Amino acid sequence: MKKRVIALLLTGAMLMAALAGCGGNSSDTSGSDGTTSAQDADSQQGASEGDASDNFNAEGYPIVKEEITLKVMLAIRDTDTMIAPEEMPAVQRLDELTGIKTEWEVVKAADWPTKLNLMFASGEYPDVIIAPNGDVDDEEYGVSQQLLIPLDDLIEQYMPVYNERVNAEDDDPTVSLIASDGQTYAVGYLVGQNINTNQHYFINQEWLDALNLEMPTDIESLTEVLRRFKNDDPNGNGQADEIPLEMGLDTGFYGIRYFLPLFGIPCDPEKWIYIDDNKKVQFVATQDGFRECMEWLNMCYKEGLVDAELLSQDLNTIETKLKAGNIGFFTAWRLLAMGLDDGVAKDSVFWLPDSSSTSCYRYLEVARPAAYVTATNQNVKATMRWLDAMLDTEMQFSLYYGEQDATDGTGWTYNENGKIDSINDGTVEIRNYLDCNTMFFAPGKYITDTFNMPEQRVEKTEYSLKSEEAGIIQKYSDDYLDMAPLTSEQLQSSALTETDINNAVVENMANFVTNGVTDESWNSFVSMFDGMGVADYVQMYQDAIDQMDIE
Repeated sequence: MKKRVIALLLTGAMLMAALAGCGGNSSDTSGSDGTTSAQDADSQQGASEGDASDNFNAEGYPIVKEEITLKVMLAIRDTDTMIAPEEMPAVQRLDELTGIKTEWEVVKAADWPTKLNLMFASGEYPDVIIAPNGDVDDEEYGVSQQLLIPLDDLIEQYMPVYNERVNAEDDDPTVSLIASDGQTYAVGYLVGQNINTNQHYFINQEWLDALNLEMPTDIESLTEVLRRFKNDDPNGNGQADEIPLEMGLDTGFYGIRYFLPLFGIPCDPEKWIYIDDNKKVQFVATQDGFRECMEWLNMCYKEGLVDAELLSQDLNTIETKLKAGNIGFFTAWRLLAMGLDDGVAKDSVFWLPDSSSTSCYRYLEVARPAAYVTATNQNVKATMRWLDAMLDTEMQFSLYYGEQDATDGTGWTYNENGKIDSINDGTVEIRNYLDCNTMFFAPGKYITDTFNMPEQRVEKTEYSLKSEEAGIIQKYSDDYLDMAPLTSEQLQSSALTETDINNAVVENMANFVTNGVTDESWNSFVSMFDGMGVADYVQMYQDAIDQMDIE
């Protein structure tokens, strides 16, 4: 596997913390110095009967000579309805191929946090946890409690399919999985699309044409276009019913924060901090660009250029208005396959702002955690090979979409170019496949070579390429903040701070939009964060970023 620079840099910096965490554990696997290592536990497991050399095959199939059973805890979305995994054709083929029988405990997302915590508290663990759609705290259960084992060496030795896809990428997509001790406790999940940002701007081309307007290029010319949209009846119905600018207060991709980049402030969906061009962590809400954005929105609000209900409407209300199509300008992930096809999508086009002041959030296509191996697993090496077998191309797509050449509205097929086409129309109510709850690892190069991307993904990729060429994407991604080497205690503390910050920022954004910004109100707003620990919060992330060799 490609050398992980970030992990190597973190190892020395986190050594004392890791040792301190180990010293507090009284497990029977303690070393002579009183510390406990999950690697030591793995060494003991490797000598157990399940992974005994006379039963384990390091290469080829089956993985074991005599059948073993793995207990799997699987997180699925609340909306998913499926037959028991043991009855799924692809799972049955996987069992037969590997010689490993699987017993599955399926847990809905709403029940996942409670059942996961109860499971760890009980001392009776499954062998493997598969949870691309369920959070597992690797800092708490891996680094601190060592109930999950580190997988770096095991992945290197026993997951050649996974390794090949990682190594083919220019940048390692699994750096996002590294814990604060420099080790990896999860096998990754990734559906690559070759994209670089989560947000795009869209303008109503039909209205521009109706009013004989040129495409705006910056915030000033956009404002003038919005005024024409409001005043000149671009939909031609003789009524002043147009909504020039659609948004909500804090409503996902339609929220105010996605207009901050037009004023030079990159802002991600979760945090109110960002990494500037000098690798310095900055607090969003006290920047000059934040104030400028609030002043512009207040002007739009007073002139009726923005939806008058922007402070009160929720996501569903916004999407209902977008589907109606009577919108001039808005932000979104993309147009196709977003439920907007008969609304704004038919009249709107992608808008590229002036690069001189725009800094959109840079999205990194990195893996999220998918599979974990517990410390009581007696078949660790076999488990790793079993997870790798799930990622074999035909098995992976069958587990995700259904059977090859199926005729029941599910499945996938090879097209005339030898690439995979999904023939899954999403209409089957009770599925005989795992869907996006399965192991799936498809970085950009692999997915491009293997899969015939659907039209909506090609659309998103094209927008991303144009945004990169236009130079409107931030230099250093805020995604590195989610990879920062923070301890479990730091993460818990920062979560409380982030809640306080978000409440304060959103509340004051509402006030600024409706009532405007004065020097007095702005200074009061800025000083409010002094008592919220914001400086310490920013410094904590700065210290973590300084340990990382980000590029």
